[in-house]
Amino acid sequence: MENTEERTEEMEKIEVEMNQRMTERVSSIDNATYWYLMQLLDLSVEEAEEKFPWNIEILREVFEDAVAVLNKHGYNVCDPYISTPEAGRQYRCTLSECGCGSCNCQDEMMEKERLISNIEDAVAITGLKIMGGSKDSIIVREGSIDADFEIRVSQLAG
Repeated sequence: MENTEERTEEMEKIEVEMNQRMTERVSSIDNATYWYLMQLLDLSVEEAEEKFPWNIEILREVFEDAVAVLNKHGYNVCDPYISTPEAGRQYRCTLSECGCGSCNCQDEMMEKERLISNIEDAVAITGLKIMGGSKDSIIVREGSIDADFEIRVSQLAG
């Protein structure tokens, strides 16, 4: 069995990135939002470059407001992102977070990683110390009895 330091290093080495389809979707949404705002402001492409320069803060704010309206009316919106909770373990957005029935952007969903991140956050709140882990588990230390425990997450056959 690996020691705690090796497992911690393994856990920290996992760098999650958006895949090409996720990146293309975000870019497409940003471009469409910018085009929509140009139309609202009645600006040509040339005028927009001067009078309304690209500002991702504005684009994201408009997008988030539009998503809120669509959600209010029962529509789910795919907004690809990488999450880095307090515990630091990264994962790509998951179906349980976005509420979509399926995903056109990802081949492999990272539900297990999301669950482990949520467990790590909850464990930290309780005062237990996270000692390490892997993509499938975390090791926690119960300080009052000075004992380590491994928490594993695996998907059950449906």
